[in-house]
Amino acid sequence: MNLRQTTAASLMTRDVLKIASDQSLKSAAALMHAHHVHCLIVPDADETRCVGIITAKDIVQILCDSEPQLLGQLRVADALTTPAITVQKDFSIVDCLRLMRMSGVRSVPVLDGSTLVGLLSFSDVLRVVAATGEDSDTLGKG
Repeated sequence: MNLRQTTAASLMTRDVLKIASDQSLKSAAALMHAHHVHCLIVPDADETRCVGIITAKDIVQILCDSEPQLLGQLRVADALTTPAITVQKDFSIVDCLRLMRMSGVRSVPVLDGSTLVGLLSFSDVLRVVAATGEDSDTLGKG
């Protein structure tokens, strides 16, 4: 697998989990837990554009400074990262990983123009790299 030629669209998760900005942080935490994910996309009203992203880290930061009961009172809009760091569907995986590393994020919404088409995470990349059976010397060369 050549990570310089592989695009975000080829490794991204297409069926992304979304949550409305007016939902509680407790609801967001429950949804993440139920689906074994660490982030949710916060879409606009017609669910085609990404307003932001809410992560497990965002929720944990709230818990560090307050009681768990506050998660039922606070809304996703109170803690989401907006605007989200995003990538275009034709970006190379190497470029995506560099952007993610420099930005300190583990997942990025993938866009086609301004339309949300998926989510790319470190886990998506690791899953494919592990499955290829290639040694690390051949990855990314091209």
